[in-house]
Amino acid sequence: MRTPLNTASLGLKLLLEEFTKTNDQLYLETIMDIRESCDKSIATLNEVLVLDKLESGILMLEAEAVSPYDFMLDVLRPFHVQVYSPSPPSHSQAA
Repeated sequence: MRTPLNTASLGLKLLLEEFTKTNDQLYLETIMDIRESCDKSIATLNEVLVLDKLESGILMLEAEAVSPYDFMLDVLRPFHVQVYSPSPPSHSQAA
């Protein structure tokens, strides 16, 4: 079941790339909506399959200590933007 959904998602991605070239907004929105639904279905199926493995004992979870601070740094790192200024403002200009 997962393979056909992944195939459909990939096909929709390729179709989306083609219709992006034509700038046909109606088709673009429709394809994006279908792909989003397909991706949500894949995610749900993946969760169900993992849950089934957990319940049957095939898959075991391990507890691990995680620093909330380090976790947030890892989450925010892709959004980090370095801002450069030609010269720092002098104290006399700021006053």
